[in-house]
Amino acid sequence: MTPNDSATSDGGDQPTQRANDATAAQQAAQQETQQRTLGDADQRAVDLLVDHGFDLDAAVRANPGERARLEAAHALFMRVDAYPVEPPDPSLVDATLARIDRAEDERSARMTVGAGSAAGSRAIPSLGRGRWADFIAVACVAILGVSVGLPLLNSMRERSAIAGCASNLRNLGSALATYHGDHNSRPVAAGFAPDFSRLASWAGYDNSRHLDLLHQKGYCGTQCVCCGNDGDRSGYASLVPHDRVDGMWLTHAHLPLVADRNPLVMQSAFGGRVMVPSVDNSPDHGRRGQNVLFGDLSVVFEVSPILTIMRGPSAPPTPENIWVPADNGGLEDEFHAPRDWSAVDIFLVQ
Repeated sequence: MTPNDSATSDGGDQPTQRANDATAAQQAAQQETQQRTLGDADQRAVDLLVDHGFDLDAAVRANPGERARLEAAHALFMRVDAYPVEPPDPSLVDATLARIDRAEDERSARMTVGAGSAAGSRAIPSLGRGRWADFIAVACVAILGVSVGLPLLNSMRERSAIAGCASNLRNLGSALATYHGDHNSRPVAAGFAPDFSRLASWAGYDNSRHLDLLHQKGYCGTQCVCCGNDGDRSGYASLVPHDRVDGMWLTHAHLPLVADRNPLVMQSAFGGRVMVPSVDNSPDHGRRGQNVLFGDLSVVFEVSPILTIMRGPSAPPTPENIWVPADNGGLEDEFHAPRDWSAVDIFLVQ
């Protein structure tokens, strides 16, 4: 064999030897793992001990056939429990408590801003970097709730006020019907039939005094003669007593008899200029409309003072502004003085 052949042979054996060594090491590791792994019976014994709280007697009484394995497993656990260890260093407890205090200080620092470096400076409370988003979200929800809930609450209050006023007018209508049945006339205050030719303004005429007779004579309570939203308690607007219009009372026709306060009379009383034609609604319900009691004792919430009136079965429908008096020519072109009133139209005033 030449030197070259010997070198070749040695070089060829080296990979084989390395492979054999790797295989042997792998087999040894597998054997060690198998030795360290509990068998099924031993695992069952350990499980039984755990189930009985490591009480050997209880485990043996429940499983007498596993006594040997239970005692062996228990002895192994007791050996681990009895393994000697050094007592803990007292400084370890102090270090742990100090670390907890440091973590608490860091958390408190994150919850404040502008603590300042000067002694005695007070920290300004803060929500922390991660909580501002939550605060903003809650604030947005609150603002949204107020923006939606407040108009809804106001709307509910308005509807309740309108319904209460309508109920009040129905009671007033019943009182009018009873009074008419007893006296065969509408209520007219004694000695209160002024000469309209001498009146320069409707603001000087208190038409609500006629309805006051109803509660004065016990036909209804004091609350029935004015709307609940009438802070001045100036009373409902009603037809002005006159021979030409008194026949409209309780004829069971759908003609306006009583309504919420006339806003034009209020403007005239305060010296304001009355613009005609006017479609102003009564202030009793935020100028959104007015409740109107008709001759058939029905109550309707009208959104405009201009109503379509049927004066008779064969008469054509006629638009009528219940706030504006017609002059002798039948025109509702201005807020005429009482002396110019034709007394043939539907005109309601308090």
